[in-house]
Amino acid sequence: MTYVFYIITSLFLIVLQTVILPDLPVLNSVFDLTAMFVIYLGLLRSVREGFPIVLLLGVIMDNLSGAPFMVFITTYFWLYVGVRWLSRILQVGMRFRLAFIIGAGILLENLIFILAFGGVDALRQMSSTAVGTILPRLLWALIFGPILILILEHVHRIWDRWVQTFLVRRSDSINGRTVR
Repeated sequence: MTYVFYIITSLFLIVLQTVILPDLPVLNSVFDLTAMFVIYLGLLRSVREGFPIVLLLGVIMDNLSGAPFMVFITTYFWLYVGVRWLSRILQVGMRFRLAFIIGAGILLENLIFILAFGGVDALRQMSSTAVGTILPRLLWALIFGPILILILEHVHRIWDRWVQTFLVRRSDSINGRTVR
């Protein structure tokens, strides 16, 4: 049932990112919400749970975007691997670590996009336009990223409790016991 939660959350974030946020002038330069979900999976979930969802999310985003195929799969894969690696080597307080990993993750995602679309020359000649695009996303991510991750963690705990309650009630009704 955890995978159902991940799929529902992924689809919700994709719809929010592609349909709702572009129509809000203040939020049209917000960071990639699905990348934040990849960061959440890399930080707080096991590889067995997170990795298949990261690949599925990359495939969905590759098919929805106009980007060259495999850009999102590659980006999310390296973002996931980088977050897992950083979370293991950083031995600082959770708040600082979370903000640092989110910032590094969003920077990594944008650098991979720059490399994918413009090559190494684009990275060397990174213009003020690119910096002007990346900086607001980074600031949004540093401010709201930790909040989003905490919300995802809280909603996941609520989901797990709901599923556990549902499964207990269902097994009791199958076994002939009445639940009150």
